[in-house]
Amino acid sequence: MHRHLFLTIKCLVMLKFKFHQDNRRNAPMPGGWYARAIHESMTFDEFVEHMHVHHSVFSEATIKGVLTEMENCLRELLLEGKAVRLGTLGIFKIGIKTTGTLKLNEWNSRYNVKGARVNLYLGKRFRNLMADLKISETAKNNVGIEDDDVPEVNP
Repeated sequence: MHRHLFLTIKCLVMLKFKFHQDNRRNAPMPGGWYARAIHESMTFDEFVEHMHVHHSVFSEATIKGVLTEMENCLRELLLEGKAVRLGTLGIFKIGIKTTGTLKLNEWNSRYNVKGARVNLYLGKRFRNLMADLKISETAKNNVGIEDDDVPEVNP
């Protein structure tokens, strides 16, 4: 029953955005106006508390312990080269950035691997966030221009 209720909850708060002008010379549209999402940071403890108040029978300490252990296990499994699917959240896997060589026998991971990152391939529930997303311009856009110069936004 709780799962059904959770899946039908609509976005009650809107994602806020502000305008910025891209004045880079190599920008796709130099001088063009774009919107940037504004995020309010949430700490791990705040996230745990949020989960706890969502009709959870588990204590904050239990939730924190489970999430911390998940983090440890996820890291361990990624370092083993595994791709880890976390339900409808998505699949976590390691990606690497490399340089090439003209001859295969010259390739060496010590010199040709330039970096690594964690990739998240979104699951079903997160791929279609746009369907539930509500956006709103911030009350004050503070982009250093007069109100008449700000482009009109069509929600």
